[in-house]
Amino acid sequence: MTKKRATAGRDEAAEEIAEEAGNAADGPDRANRQRGALVRKAMLNAAAQLFAERGFGGTNLRDLADVLGISRPGLYYHFPNKEKILEALIEEVTLSSAAQLAEVVEKVERDPEDALRLVMRTVTNWVLENPVLFRVLDRSEADMPAELKERHAVSKKAILESFTGIIERGIAVGKFRPVDAHVAALSIIGMRNWAAWWFNPNGRMPKDEIADMIADMAVRSLLRPDAHRSRSDRIQDVLRILKEDVAHLDHLLKD
Repeated sequence: MTKKRATAGRDEAAEEIAEEAGNAADGPDRANRQRGALVRKAMLNAAAQLFAERGFGGTNLRDLADVLGISRPGLYYHFPNKEKILEALIEEVTLSSAAQLAEVVEKVERDPEDALRLVMRTVTNWVLENPVLFRVLDRSEADMPAELKERHAVSKKAILESFTGIIERGIAVGKFRPVDAHVAALSIIGMRNWAAWWFNPNGRMPKDEIADMIADMAVRSLLRPDAHRSRSDRIQDVLRILKEDVAHLDHLLKD
């Protein structure tokens, strides 16, 4: 993310605070629930941007108050310390991850090729829609409270197991090459994760097209060659396909 984009994001958050917060710190009587939710959201967005840029350890409440253009007491009214801000951000991501995983679970029972494509598109779309939150999560994992860290680990494990299961099923029915399913799943998830660091919502490709492209690349990295390729007149192609067939047979015999 460029400095210009980061500054623009903080300016928007500051404008939201200036418009909605008013003197919310003076007491709950002057802030209705809707205003409080808007102020809280603006604070979390600004905090996410700072945490993503500087890391959790490199950010303090004074930095956040300065960016938002409010007093520290006004910030303390909503969050007594930065740990509570990180906790709120992680809660938001965890809830989103749970919803994301629910979508994944609905799709894993399909044909392995279709399932992998749909699951990869789903999880990639989420990252592209929430790149700053994802980067915060990635950079702040070591600073998470123990309970939240455990919940986050459970969520990550569930997604990894879903990918691994789809790949194993694809190998078993001969759709995917006989690779190590766990390593393949980690590699594909890594491709999806890295998108949070390079994706530009104002870039030349919309996020849906990027998600489709990444999903297609994930599937094609595992698909066995089509039948017509086995009739290649190149000795290298024939030997490669023969080795894959032998490896697939070995995989089935081990099961």
